Amino acid sequence: MKDVLGIKTVCFFQDEGTHHNLFHLWIFPRYEWMEKFGEKIESIRPIIDYAKENMVNEKVFKEVRDMVKKMREYMK
Repeated sequence: MKDVLGIKTVCFFQDEGTHHNLFHLWIFPRYEWMEKFGEKIESIRPIIDYAKENMVNEKVFKEVRDMVKKMREYMK
């Protein structure tokens, strides 16, 4: 992610839910706009809430799709 997208910091979270024996690995890139929330694990929920309230639009969705495409190409 650093080489392809210029993301300097990424947090990884493992969640082993008991419902249907699910295992989730969350990859959470940290962007500059997130700095005001802090860097601790407790900052994740406020960041997600902020993004839901302020970043749900087609422009952001396109940016995400473009980043996913770049990462897929890189990982081939």
